[in-house]
Amino acid sequence: MRVLIVSMSTLFIETLQIAIREKRPTWQVDIYTIQAPLFNQTLVKKMKEQCIDIVVVETTNQHFPMIIEGLKEAAGSEIDIMLLVDSRMGEVYHHLKDEERWASVTKNTSLNEFLILMESFKSNTPTLPEVSLKEVDKRVLEDLAVGHTFEYIQRTRSLSAEEIDQSLYRINSYFKVSNFIESISKAFEQKIITY
Repeated sequence: MRVLIVSMSTLFIETLQIAIREKRPTWQVDIYTIQAPLFNQTLVKKMKEQCIDIVVVETTNQHFPMIIEGLKEAAGSEIDIMLLVDSRMGEVYHHLKDEERWASVTKNTSLNEFLILMESFKSNTPTLPEVSLKEVDKRVLEDLAVGHTFEYIQRTRSLSAEEIDQSLYRINSYFKVSNFIESISKAFEQKIITY
């Protein structure tokens, strides 16, 4: 697989490049540092000439709308794009829901889960491996369904932020959707949670 990692942070992309190469030595992983949340013709040319399979773009909360618009103009519809975001997943998803070859992933996703997402990435809603729900996932889903915050769930269920993120990954993978709001809806439809 050919991957291009793009960010305004050289340290971040170099570290991610090393980590991916350790886990997937057969992948070609290149990096590109941008100076501003805008995409120039050099980057677009690099993406097309190197036949990149997936472009991973690391972004911060304040820049993601500009990055999304810049990438839409630059990349067109023929390249798969994964955005690595800090938070505000709902807002990011809203910007990407109609884009067929885009996805967003939180930065606190584990490296192994991130690699699985990249390998199975086919469209905005990736075809993910079959996953079963654990009891903790059902409890997290129930808490989210009644409107509890992640901080509340972390405190009352004695879960770390990473455990909650892993649970959300399994939940979204199980329902084959890209955010927990859709997962809640499907959980009610399938009577996995009831109130």
